Amino acid sequence: MSENRLECSKSGFGHSFLGETAMEFQQFNEEYSRLYKEDDGLYRRLAKHFRLSESAFWILYTLEASQQPLTQAELCGWLYLSKQTINSGLKQLEQEGRIRLSDGPGRKKYLRLTDTGRALAARTVRPVIEIEERAFLSMTQEEQEDFLRLTRLHLELMLRESEAILNTPQEE
Repeated sequence: MSENRLECSKSGFGHSFLGETAMEFQQFNEEYSRLYKEDDGLYRRLAKHFRLSESAFWILYTLEASQQPLTQAELCGWLYLSKQTINSGLKQLEQEGRIRLSDGPGRKKYLRLTDTGRALAARTVRPVIEIEERAFLSMTQEEQEDFLRLTRLHLELMLRESEAILNTPQEE
């Protein structure tokens, strides 16, 4: 085995990645898409395991992680979900008595977990946050920083490259 090929993992497409000196875009795209979908699928499975809709899961998760009341606009901003998707999860949680709206400054309404909502979060999303923390702590500080740095770089490059498309009007 060559020195630059110390570790190797197989993707679902039969390509080896870690340690290779060069990768074709198609290989990268297949592996990145697979990993992204697998990560997304894990959270979907967790929501389903807890008998929560995905939107309800993410609302509970965000309120639990933030440890403070949030407005619906803040929730949409944190989750990058549409107002309609957030509304559907909020409606479900409110009907179940898990969250309530309270007045804030001006006309703002804040979402707060009720006692039953806090209990639900403690048995559902809190363990997920703890899993994420253990995974994070299993990485070295350098790996943690590299992970964030490379994820941020990829997003910044994608945003920059997307500008031309997003700034071009589409024909109906």
